[in-house]
Amino acid sequence: MWYNPGRATNPMTDTPPKKPVISEYLSLETVRAVQRSYGEACGGQVCICSPEGDLLESPGQRPPQTSQHVRFEGSVMVDSEQAARVVLLYPKPASRLSAAARNWLTRFTEIIAQTVTQLALAQKRLRSRVEELSAIYRLTAEFTSKRDLKSVLALVTKTVVDLMGIKACAVRLLSDDRTELQIAAAEGLGPEYLAKGPVPLAQSKLDQEVVTTRQPLYVPDVQTDPRILYPAEMAREGIVSLLCVPLIYQGRPEGVIRVYTHKQDVFDWYEISLLTSIAASAAGAIVNARLYQEALRLAEVDRQIKLAAVVQRRMMPETPPTLEGYDIHAAYVPCFELGGDFYDFFPLPQNNLALAVADVVGKGIRASLLMATMRAYLHAHASNIYDMSEVLANVNRDVCEDTLISDFASLFYGVIDTQSGQFTYANAGHPPALLVRDGTCCHLKSGGTVLGVDLQANWGHEMFVLESGDTIVAYTDGLTEALNFADEAFGLRRVEEAVSEAVAAGYNAQGITRHIFWRLHRFSGLQTAIDDVTVMVVRKE
Repeated sequence: MWYNPGRATNPMTDTPPKKPVISEYLSLETVRAVQRSYGEACGGQVCICSPEGDLLESPGQRPPQTSQHVRFEGSVMVDSEQAARVVLLYPKPASRLSAAARNWLTRFTEIIAQTVTQLALAQKRLRSRVEELSAIYRLTAEFTSKRDLKSVLALVTKTVVDLMGIKACAVRLLSDDRTELQIAAAEGLGPEYLAKGPVPLAQSKLDQEVVTTRQPLYVPDVQTDPRILYPAEMAREGIVSLLCVPLIYQGRPEGVIRVYTHKQDVFDWYEISLLTSIAASAAGAIVNARLYQEALRLAEVDRQIKLAAVVQRRMMPETPPTLEGYDIHAAYVPCFELGGDFYDFFPLPQNNLALAVADVVGKGIRASLLMATMRAYLHAHASNIYDMSEVLANVNRDVCEDTLISDFASLFYGVIDTQSGQFTYANAGHPPALLVRDGTCCHLKSGGTVLGVDLQANWGHEMFVLESGDTIVAYTDGLTEALNFADEAFGLRRVEEAVSEAVAAGYNAQGITRHIFWRLHRFSGLQTAIDDVTVMVVRKE
């Protein structure tokens, strides 16, 4: 515990401070220097003794008492207690000393005692300041190591009470909307006082003044100051004076620290500076603790997002289906952990295979949830309905009824009849898939608008028979809209060129997919992706 020399007792304990001893404050060299210099000044012998009369430089011995010396004594007082005696032995018989000389020597002895007292008090104050600075250092080290806000604030209040020797201390923090002050930690205050609840900042003129001016505020008597909200409660706690200091971090108020005394007290500039320094460190620790807790929360959110991303990836086939006479491959590159693109292959009755590439509005968590919903809708209706236009109409109805008006999705949906080679497709507001046949690239556009906007919308579809060498490439707009550092989009023309090059080179479906992404990466370089990219390739062998 640190002891404040400005106060005689610590009101938090019943034990009075230890009786001062002069040897704790003055070294033996200092004692000898004082004795020598003052002895030479008056022509006598100066002895500094313990309160019991023993010589400090020779414990167990006392100043000589002879008729050839006149003895004068003075008391060294520290904290209203006698810490030492000053004895002046003047080398003359008492009968030969005039009254004026006797008065002068008496006064001189008092001056020596006062000098020793001031030296002791100065040393004590110096030690106290060193201990206080050391305490602040240790407190700052504790602040940097503690991450829990509750323990940080408890450390602040306890340290302030111990360091300043006061009755109590409380930390009040501003609410998130900065309209209320709530006691977040306290030391030395009773439960009834702490149960008052949040204090509206607009009602507490004292706290409002401290937060607004960002300056400490001292109240010598809480019973007579009109700014005090709860004088009766303070009276029950035995509070007489208080000092309120703002908690400021990077110019932004975070709350206040209040210290309370059990008697009317005056805080000197050093005590105010000390509390202000603690408040500054505490404010930084409070913000850091909050940031740490926020980091933990965000880390948990990030962990959950990663888990959700794993679930989302599992919704897409890890490997394409093995289908005799066909070569199929797909790739998905998300912009964030969670995305709004998806592709899928799933079997349908009568030896049909469904293919889907979709892009839902937005990115991140919301888009991923809508993607999962869209996938479920498509599976549910496509497995039971043969007509493709009706499938899209039912999916559209579900999206319109079960999601927000701002939620919509584009979809390229196709079905391969594995026996006849017939390919049926519908495009719901999606970038048209490419069909490469005999070196010519054409667009598969038939369909209608996006899903989830118009409940009455309908979609057409087209069908054709796949021939050997035909290649279908479906993709999302993240491919065509990818930018380079000149803010130029990759565009449809480059997609067609990349597909045509790969088909002409005789690449398989996976090779075509890789060539498209290679062309994209060569174009965009290290530019940050702004959207998910999905590519699906189907080749008729």
